[in-house]
Amino acid sequence: MATALSSRWTPFYKFVLPVLVTGGMGVSLWRGARSPQEFRLAQDMTSAQGLALMLVVALVVAAIMWYTLAPLKKVELDGDDLVISNYRTEIRVPLEMVEKIDERSMTNPRRYRMTFKEPTDFGRRIVFLEPMAWTLNPWHECEEVAELRRAVADAQVKVRRG
Repeated sequence: MATALSSRWTPFYKFVLPVLVTGGMGVSLWRGARSPQEFRLAQDMTSAQGLALMLVVALVVAAIMWYTLAPLKKVELDGDDLVISNYRTEIRVPLEMVEKIDERSMTNPRRYRMTFKEPTDFGRRIVFLEPMAWTLNPWHECEEVAELRRAVADAQVKVRRG
């Protein structure tokens, strides 16, 4: 039985959240274009400037979301292999192929980047979210990531011993 290493919320963050946020920004832009008098702007700002500002903010938010959420993968530990999925393609990668695992954010759930010794079908690096942990300790690492680190260390020891 495979152990889930990534958050069960990954599909929400990867697919649903971007649609909700960009949809909300799109509706706001549409309403601003149709009825600029509904928005409270700074006294010296015209409605065209307000719309331009809203568009810039929407593009920046969309770019940040695309950069942080689009590369997310679903990761499971199955024996001596990692099962990695982008929800269309699923690959298996031996644990000894993992070069390092590093934390990419202090958010909850945290984003981790896993680097491989050689490129896989998803490239040399993947990003995944750890399962959510309800803690106030910013240095807390979930059990699943700790288990992954132990499994990778054990696999690398086996490879060195031959």
